[in-house]
Amino acid sequence: MKSKSKSISVLIPDGESSFLQIVVNCLSLVKNIKIFVISSNKSDFMKYSFFVEEYIFFTDSSDEEWLNRINHEVEKNNIDIIIPIFQNGFKRIIKHQKLLKNKDKLCVLPALSDFNTANDKGLLYYHMKANSIPCPNSQVVKQNKLPNFSEIEYPVIVKPVENLGDGRGIQLFQDGEGLKNYYNCSKPAGKTIIQEFIRGYDIGCNVLCLNGDILTYTIQKGNLFSNKKFSAQIGLDIVEEDLIIDATRKLMKSINWSGIANIDLMFDEKDSKFKILEINPRFWMTTEASALAGINFPYLYCLTSLKIEFENPKVKFISFLTLHGLLKKIKNNPLFVFNINYIMNNTAFRFVLKDPIANFYKLICYRLLKYCKNYFKDSNQNKRVK
Repeated sequence: MKSKSKSISVLIPDGESSFLQIVVNCLSLVKNIKIFVISSNKSDFMKYSFFVEEYIFFTDSSDEEWLNRINHEVEKNNIDIIIPIFQNGFKRIIKHQKLLKNKDKLCVLPALSDFNTANDKGLLYYHMKANSIPCPNSQVVKQNKLPNFSEIEYPVIVKPVENLGDGRGIQLFQDGEGLKNYYNCSKPAGKTIIQEFIRGYDIGCNVLCLNGDILTYTIQKGNLFSNKKFSAQIGLDIVEEDLIIDATRKLMKSINWSGIANIDLMFDEKDSKFKILEINPRFWMTTEASALAGINFPYLYCLTSLKIEFENPKVKFISFLTLHGLLKKIKNNPLFVFNINYIMNNTAFRFVLKDPIANFYKLICYRLLKYCKNYFKDSNQNKRVK
């Protein structure tokens, strides 16, 4: 086994993902980590982060060029471990890992067929039905095809089979007329899945696995959401629930999963069961919450991939607010701003203070883009009025 005291150099090859800051924030909690980033986003604010050793701008035109650049940076910077952070990066790495010169420096990963099953809601549904894993009744619809409307009980939710993130592309239909109009008129660009609408509450299970076995996990229950339908939690509680981890263990074992994943479930009030909706085969928006609760998934992923043993950390059952959640909380209760101890230990604001320059650039860029968007929107409206 390798020594855990040694400095670990991590290469993130898909740094253009919006999850970059979240993963870097988690790794910044560990002193002996050096982070290198390859990104196709030249102006990303994370290049100003205190915790990024080197931000490498590189626009690849092919998978081979991308893997060659990874090989170059691994040798140049003596990288210990390569860890993608978003599903596109994971899929490219898994599919083309034979092009890597140092495969031993690649994080533990599932087989391509297992990744595709996890990443495609249609394939996952068929897999769960075949393995008697609780899930919503569903119908998978191929592109340019119509569903079998006679077999559908309303209300239903329609989703793209591949996750777009933050609830994008998800629609709720209360009756057949709306669903028929959607498929006849909108003509979805890709395969979709129609799921029964479950009345209850949503809950998530985050895991780190090796060869189908769960090494560590956290379970989170949302307590605050944005106004946007089907969007990610902006406030949550870290909880424990044996029925959830039992169902998740069975699922991850059945696809022989290696690596990290976020599993979305719903508690169905109708039959009092937790049902698995989907797997996000990547890091998730509230990975920081797990880290503050004691389970630092990016760091433990590094240790697992480097074959460094670790004791399973004890989970702290905390509540957590994202920055969006914190702002909403203060808006609803202005006195909450004086709860300094909670804000510093249970929200993403602590990471803003740790990395002020990157967050300053993030704020400026966000404000500038918002201003430009509103400016051109107003200009177009004025032209139409004239």
